[in-house]
Amino acid sequence: MWVYGEYWNDDGERSDIGALVSAAKDDDDPRAAIELARRVGEWATTLEIPRDPIVTAVPPNPAKPDHLAATLAAAVATALGTPLVLDLIARRFATDRLRDTPIADRPAMADAAGYVVDDVALGRNVVLLDDVVLTGTTVDHLAHRLRGAGAASVTVLVGARTRVRNRPE
Repeated sequence: MWVYGEYWNDDGERSDIGALVSAAKDDDDPRAAIELARRVGEWATTLEIPRDPIVTAVPPNPAKPDHLAATLAAAVATALGTPLVLDLIARRFATDRLRDTPIADRPAMADAAGYVVDDVALGRNVVLLDDVVLTGTTVDHLAHRLRGAGAASVTVLVGARTRVRNRPE
């Protein structure tokens, strides 16, 4: 898993990347989403990604849809000059947010989302985008599903890594 930047700086304040993610996700600021997508797209061109990939995103939770991961995926697909396949992974069920779930319960919660991978993944190199990762449960679960569906490789890119702040598990 490759991560573009940290959500929090060492002083416990939002980093520049964290501020963009927060503005895009929490404030529905399209300028912040576009700026983060531009940066992540440029960054993706510097990485060693397998040849001829297709790009997809972690599907949003139907209970709280946001499309920042899809926006990042679109920017990466454009930057790499490769197909964007947002319906490669379908999420069938709403679940509680993983960030509100104890770490030990997260794999079961990811499984409960009912992710289904389309046959298009068979034999393909897949680049999977997520906007924010805490423990990596969702992207690990989806990478496993993609490999199980026959993907030749799975490269995970994440806009920002966060951490639990002042909250007991």
